Amino acid sequence: MKKTFLSIPVAASLLLLGTGTAWAQAPAAAASDSHSNHHTEATAAPTPQADLSEGEITRWDPRTLRLTLKHGEIKNLEMPPMTMVFRVADASVVGDLKPGDKVRFRAEQVSGAYHVQRIEKAP
Repeated sequence: MKKTFLSIPVAASLLLLGTGTAWAQAPAAAASDSHSNHHTEATAAPTPQADLSEGEITRWDPRTLRLTLKHGEIKNLEMPPMTMVFRVADASVVGDLKPGDKVRFRAEQVSGAYHVQRIEKAP
């Protein structure tokens, strides 16, 4: 497949004309993915095991949907190891996991808060 690159003036012209808007926006969207606060669950690909972080549940409150994890480095968030509180969308995300369980999880920053999107018991 041949890639075509547009110069900045051509890309700007296309953007102003309303044609090629997706081409003009694609590089900016790709560049901001690693620092974005937007969650794109509907378009997200399945998370490979390598993208999961490791941790231990220290507290789970299904009433407030708050999950406290003592975790190692979270590479996708560029976060060092620590203990912190995460939110979950609903109790089914955590399932039957409980404090003391070693887990692997995927966390994202959504609207300024940290959310666990996926969590599973570590083998």
